Amino acid sequence: MLNYNEELERFQPCADLESAEDNIYGKELEEIKKNKTELYKANQMIKKYNQALNYAKQGNDDLAMLQLKNVVASIPNFVDAYLLMALLSIKEENYDDARQFLDTILKIDPDNESAVEYGKEFESKVVEEEPQAKEPEKKEKKKDKKKQVKAQAEQPPKKKENPFKISSFQENESSGKSPMFYMVTGIVIGVIVAAVLIYPTVRASFNHKSSTQVEDYKEQILAKDTQLKASEKKVKEAQKAQKKAEDELAEYIGTSKKDGIYDSLLKALQKYSDRDYTGSADALLDIDSKKLTTKNMKNIYNDLTAKVYPSAATGLYSKGKNAYWTKDYKSAINYLKKAIKVKDTNSYAYSYLGQAYEASGDTKNAKKTYETLIKKFPGTSQARLAQTRIDAMGKKSAKSL
Repeated sequence: MLNYNEELERFQPCADLESAEDNIYGKELEEIKKNKTELYKANQMIKKYNQALNYAKQGNDDLAMLQLKNVVASIPNFVDAYLLMALLSIKEENYDDARQFLDTILKIDPDNESAVEYGKEFESKVVEEEPQAKEPEKKEKKKDKKKQVKAQAEQPPKKKENPFKISSFQENESSGKSPMFYMVTGIVIGVIVAAVLIYPTVRASFNHKSSTQVEDYKEQILAKDTQLKASEKKVKEAQKAQKKAEDELAEYIGTSKKDGIYDSLLKALQKYSDRDYTGSADALLDIDSKKLTTKNMKNIYNDLTAKVYPSAATGLYSKGKNAYWTKDYKSAINYLKKAIKVKDTNSYAYSYLGQAYEASGDTKNAKKTYETLIKKFPGTSQARLAQTRIDAMGKKSAKSL
């Protein structure tokens, strides 16, 4: 059975690209060495790999996986990076991702023993349930319907004797009508009667059949129209869901103009490691903690805020004040708002924030900030100055009218 901790210990950090050559395959390695810019980038990726390995050993698997994805994006044939990603996926029982990473390794290095070993490990755990589809039993064929043989014997009608027999040849001749005449006349009358009686029935049957077909066509058109509208609704819902997913992804991984949540958290960690507590707090204040999706991320965020916020308030206030005096009011507002958010007991931070708003032309927020200052710090010199600024803005507004 695969021991995660033992396997993790087998991974060793790399000092630079040269020490990682044995784990990088392909012709692009030589191309990287020839280009100083690419060589520098590759060495930075090696440092990220080392950082990811450190995160994994500390139990921060999410951060480790995030760093490793950046590494393989820049160095596609870095086998150890893929192998570590596969190990982390197996640990989290994310076997689909593990299979994908191992397949990538075996395409690069078909004889990689660790990849084969990992593959055997998670394959033994995955239980695939084969669908058991029961074939419907064939129904017995229906028996042929009994033929109804009802022979109706048609007997030719018996000829009726003419009751008005004319005995004499002279009388027969005098009438001038032969038996053939009567037969033809009877046939004609029979056809006329049949036409009069049968035609309305046939016509009604035809009209009913046509009306039924029209109704069927109407129902088919209505059904198609309903299906079309349902399809259009599904397309709109899918487009809306896609837009929402794209917005959420941009928020997490960032865009070219703005860092994402995870980038800001990594930046805060790096600043903290460099003992730049003000910079760490600045990065943390850009994060909406409610949108951190994993327990590890939330723990890292809470731990960092507890460590850096108390000592970062002074640094943020200083940056805001200096930006105000250099007339960079936008930066001043940004830093002073963060300084107040970290620690709201500095009346001077409120005062400079109000003046920065006023200088930038935002009198509404300036007045609001001054009023907050007066309420939180009554009787102080900064409160008196705030009241003076409010009165001055009121007089200026009255003159403009």
